[in-house]
Amino acid sequence: MVAKIQSGYIEFQWKGDIDALQRYLEGIPPDKDPEGSVTMSRWEAAMLKRDFAGAAKAIQASGREDFSYLPSAPQPRGFFLGLIALAQNDHDRAIQELATAAPHFEQDVKEAPDAADRRASLGMLYAFMGRHDEAIREGKLAVELKPIEKDATDGATMLCYLALIYARVGEKDLAIQLIDRLLKTPGAADSVDYSITPNDLKYRWEWDPLRSDPRFQKLLTKSGAQQRSGGSAIVDWVVPGFEFRTELIDEALLEGAR
Repeated sequence: MVAKIQSGYIEFQWKGDIDALQRYLEGIPPDKDPEGSVTMSRWEAAMLKRDFAGAAKAIQASGREDFSYLPSAPQPRGFFLGLIALAQNDHDRAIQELATAAPHFEQDVKEAPDAADRRASLGMLYAFMGRHDEAIREGKLAVELKPIEKDATDGATMLCYLALIYARVGEKDLAIQLIDRLLKTPGAADSVDYSITPNDLKYRWEWDPLRSDPRFQKLLTKSGAQQRSGGSAIVDWVVPGFEFRTELIDEALLEGAR
């Protein structure tokens, strides 16, 4: 099951195949959903295709109240329903749903204030809610707690969070500068929405605030051309609810990591 999900993410990030994850999920029985990981992958598959009705159906079909999507404490279902609404530009409904999730994220930080991933997740939530200053504060704290100079893997993840935070709160200059850096940084690819690879940036709705910026389009063109040149790499992959390692993946997955 994990291998099927892994293959779907690989084909998406390598080839830009937004249907790949859904194809691999079709063979997984509905009752197989350890820690909600399959539900999260079904939600993700629908969001990548901008099938928002399908994404809502995936969440509603599960009896779980929270899911492990981001690499921190589990997130409540209101977070995912809020993102579906936000992706459809239904801001009132999005804020209503995300507001139900906010106390959970804030409590997670209170319980572990030095946990960079929890700070980053809270910052991203605030960014989706349009809370500019609070979002940037939490994102920067996460980077300070896990600097890339001391932790190449988690440090890159925190910078990915911060790039998405900047993009969502309207700080386009800062977002694009950071994305440019992260496309050349090992560890910037993941199986979640802050992942920075050419195809993540090209297809994920979360990056839509940058979509019309010529500088963003230039980055996509440049990184896409580099991606097609090929190569090989060793990459750590995380699927919601699972963690595993894949060796000798075609470099096209992470050309920007060089």
